[in-house]
Amino acid sequence: MERCPSCGAHREASDDYCPVCGETLTEVQLSEATGEPWYDRQGTLLVLMLLFWPAALYGLYHRGDWNGQLDWVILAGSLAMALVWLSLV
Repeated sequence: MERCPSCGAHREASDDYCPVCGETLTEVQLSEATGEPWYDRQGTLLVLMLLFWPAALYGLYHRGDWNGQLDWVILAGSLAMALVWLSLV
């Protein structure tokens, strides 16, 4: 158990504030990083390309870089899926 820097009361390490004095603890992070964003995960973009190609195109646009060959595959696949959807309509 840790102590509150303000009043010295015992507190849990995961507390966002002191249960005794109510002081907000500045060293506690209220959120954790969950990894890279969805548009930086190429596997997610591949799945989106097959299921919902506009989201895959948006992810490629939002990411902004075209570093790998897989990015071009996602672009070509999304455009192919757009043609498939247009032919069904």
